[in-house]
Amino acid sequence: MPRRMVVVLRSVAACVVSLYALPLVNQIGGELAAALRLPSGGDARLAYDLLWFVMAGVAGSMLMVGVAAVAKTAHAWVFLALYLALGVALVWLAWEDFPRWFTLACLLTLPAQVWLGWWLAWGRRRATRADT
Repeated sequence: MPRRMVVVLRSVAACVVSLYALPLVNQIGGELAAALRLPSGGDARLAYDLLWFVMAGVAGSMLMVGVAAVAKTAHAWVFLALYLALGVALVWLAWEDFPRWFTLACLLTLPAQVWLGWWLAWGRRRATRADT
C-alpha cells in the first residue's frame, strides 16, 4: 500500500477513534458512578461528571494525535475544532438543564483538554528530544 494511502487511512482512523472515545469514556464514568452508588443529582455529582467529561476530552485528543501518522499538531487543531463545535451545540441545547457553572466549565475546559491530550501523546516526546 502506498505511503500516502497509509497516511490518509491513519488520519481517518484517528478522527473516528477519537470521536468514538468521547462518549465511551463518559459512559465508563457513568457506569462507575452507578457501581459506586453515587447520588444521581447535586453539585457533587455534576463535578464528578465534569471530571469524566475532561478525561474523555483528554483521551480523545490523545487518540487523535497518537494514531495520526503525520502532522500531529494539525490533527490536534482539527480535534479542537470538532470538539468545540460539538461543545457549543451541546451547551446551546442544555443551557437551561444544568447550572451555569457546569455548562460553562464544559465549554471553557475544551482547549485545555485538547492541549493536555496533545502534550501527553506528542508534545512530551518532542520536549525530551529537544533537550538531548
